[in-house]
Amino acid sequence: MQIEAAFDRAYFEARMERNRQLAAQSSDPTIRDLHLEYVRLYEQLMEAPQPA
Repeated sequence: MQIEAAFDRAYFEARMERNRQLAAQSSDPTIRDLHLEYVRLYEQLMEAPQPA
């Protein structure tokens, strides 16, 4: 997936933060793990090499 604009990066950063918050609030370990998995996914997408 290509991140083509600053808006896209801001979107991923906002989603990562929101999923961190939801994971912290969750009392269900399965739901918490799902939110943390989304955080890991967004981190990987943001770290992917971008074309010049």
